[in-house]
Amino acid sequence: MDKAILHELFLGNPISKWLLSVGVLLLSLLLNQLMAKFAAKLSFRVFKKVSNAQFYDEFSKLFNKPFINIINLLAIYFACNVLTFPIEWEMAKASEFGLRWLLHALFLIAFIWSITMLFLRSADFMEFVYHNSENATVSRDLATFLKELTKVLIYIGALFVLLSKAFEVDITALITGLGIGGLAIAFAAQDTLANLIGSFIIYLDKPFQVGELIDLGDIKGTVEKIGFRTTRIRTLDRTLLIVPNKKIIDSNLNNITQSSQRRVKFFLGLTYQSDPQSILGIIEDIKGAILAENPITTAEMTVRFTDFDSSSLNLFVSYYVDSNDYETMIAIKEKINIKIMEIVKSHSCDFAYPTRTIFLEKN
Repeated sequence: MDKAILHELFLGNPISKWLLSVGVLLLSLLLNQLMAKFAAKLSFRVFKKVSNAQFYDEFSKLFNKPFINIINLLAIYFACNVLTFPIEWEMAKASEFGLRWLLHALFLIAFIWSITMLFLRSADFMEFVYHNSENATVSRDLATFLKELTKVLIYIGALFVLLSKAFEVDITALITGLGIGGLAIAFAAQDTLANLIGSFIIYLDKPFQVGELIDLGDIKGTVEKIGFRTTRIRTLDRTLLIVPNKKIIDSNLNNITQSSQRRVKFFLGLTYQSDPQSILGIIEDIKGAILAENPITTAEMTVRFTDFDSSSLNLFVSYYVDSNDYETMIAIKEKINIKIMEIVKSHSCDFAYPTRTIFLEKN
């Protein structure tokens, strides 16, 4: 091959520069997978103190694509930097607005985004480590919350870098302007800030965790996700409620999952035709029926004749089921209720229901 051909010009550049540029691109396409694996192996050393070697496969899977994107972008930058734009094209400088400035800005946006993806994947990997490590000192819910908070900070930082490098915005002046308008924003977003503070309180105080059954008075269900602003609760009828964190921390909360027992209480109404001895016998037999369910039910119970209602003689029944499982509690309650019906019938008494007796006086 005649070396003189390499010095011939094509679009203002020697053939040798075109070959070098195309060679860099081809080399990147052929070796980017191998180079990405090598970069991942080197980067994994940074996480060795908090991660085990068993998590390397997950690390490589998360970081492989961002590293490939960075390698390809660097190859494109080097390949284009080798070439010079022909004078005939009258291209403006990169510092002046024009096609070259636009191409330069697009490259910076793509490169900054690729670097941002590395930081985002780092947050995802740390969450994975804390979720799967046996000796993790951070709870799963807190790890998820910290991941989401870290991602928000990464996005904000990436935005500032992008404005500064790609669009040459004065960040100092921008931050100063945001500081002046900070009070107005704070007043306009009071509820959002209150919910954000509420999420911090939930994660630090830990009144409940994801997967636990809670009761907020008018809301009862299983916690599915704790977010920055809201908590998602799956109710017992399978609907999904989005509850503001501020409301949760301001409410009286009953964590049913962390309770060791479930209480059953109700009023039992008997007719006024029931005699005292029958009522006392019913009370003792109900106590015996509850004790017969040991060890599911506890000895701590209350069965008392309490009230003279307008149409019934009321017995108050209260006992504890020694299990936190809802289905177990319902099954025991059903069994005892059937026995109560048999007990009342065996004492020749009847259950009361709203009635009214009218007495007519004859003149």
